[in-house]
Amino acid sequence: MFENVIAADMGSANTRLATRRETACEETRAALDMDDHRCVLAVGSASRRLLNAAEVYPVRGGVSDITLAAIMLRRFALSLTKRKTLAGMSLLLAVPADENPLKKQALAEVAREAGFRRVRLVKGLLAGAEGAGVDVNADRASLLVDIGRETTGILACANGGAVLERSIPVGSHAVDKRIMAWFAEEHGELIASQTAEQLKKRLASPVLRVSVRTSRTGVPVFREVASAALMDAAMPAVRRIAAEIAFAIESLPPECAADLVDSGAVLIGGGAKQFGLAESLEKLLGISVRPAPNADSAVITGLQSFIRKSSGLSLEALAAV
Repeated sequence: MFENVIAADMGSANTRLATRRETACEETRAALDMDDHRCVLAVGSASRRLLNAAEVYPVRGGVSDITLAAIMLRRFALSLTKRKTLAGMSLLLAVPADENPLKKQALAEVAREAGFRRVRLVKGLLAGAEGAGVDVNADRASLLVDIGRETTGILACANGGAVLERSIPVGSHAVDKRIMAWFAEEHGELIASQTAEQLKKRLASPVLRVSVRTSRTGVPVFREVASAALMDAAMPAVRRIAAEIAFAIESLPPECAADLVDSGAVLIGGGAKQFGLAESLEKLLGISVRPAPNADSAVITGLQSFIRKSSGLSLEALAAV
């Protein structure tokens, strides 16, 4: 008998959910009452519009608040499924690479406290490979790189399994911080983290118009900057990511590493949308690097594919896909 299954990929920046037919994406954030932090005013993108509220990111750097993360996940799931309760619902929950047992336990506890009847943890990188169209069953090895906000996951797969799975403690936010530092060091100006995140996706334009604040007065002004300068500012973070990927490749069996000369690497994750990142990594690594067309949603697409293939199967069989 087919189960009611929903899938979730809870990232530090965004949470994506899917049923067999629908998907949704929300920011992984909540707004709390300033006077009573037990009162959750809003979750997701709606929390941006609230004034005089405390912003909280309950999954940044791991699960920092199980109860708040559970409330957030429950509200997201109810909104997607148009249900009043999660009774009878099961959850496929993606977990990052190399997540330690305590962090996995925290994620499972979030799902149970949210109200799901059964919870199954699925390797997020394998789901991402499925969603990005990487053939994990091929004889020749393939490399998948998932660039998240705070971490980067690396998966080398062949013959239906993972040859290497690793998480490194650097992600796309390192690029944001380099861009923010450039404004401070070159012009004595401040930009928000969200502005830096948007800028790295718009570097195709030769000149960018940016809203900044002077560090002395805090008055907002507009400045035009050359995108080439921002790309140069971001390179130390890009080189650090490339060095970690290269180290992972070096630890592969020689025959798998040789396969990557032909198959190259596929980028997924929100950080993969940075303009020029694939080209920069390609030069630094010496192999072809290409972003998946659905880079930011590859993991949830893969989880949704697992759900669709599960008709008539138990959740245990689904997780073994």
